[in-house]
Amino acid sequence: MKLLLRSTSLVHAAHCENVLRAAGIRAEVRNTWLGGAAGDIPFQESAPQVWILDDAAEADAWAVLNAAANPPPGPRWQCAGCAEWHEAQFASCWRCGAHRD
Repeated sequence: MKLLLRSTSLVHAAHCENVLRAAGIRAEVRNTWLGGAAGDIPFQESAPQVWILDDAAEADAWAVLNAAANPPPGPRWQCAGCAEWHEAQFASCWRCGAHRD
């Protein structure tokens, strides 16, 4: 296991875990309950942490998180199934679930 990042927010840490898992990288959040102890113990120890289970996946994990934080710009697209319009960063339709062509 390898510590990938510490976050100031449990919500951010959980989001990172979800993004990594969606990309097939096994991850888990630790220190979910230590936020209340901040000040009594060092921030480094009380902050939520995202760990990856495979040390060798670190470069891929950072690439996935960077891609999620910086989606490529592009034109809007229209769903072929239901004609709903979507922003470029979405790969499937929120209305009918059809994948982008």
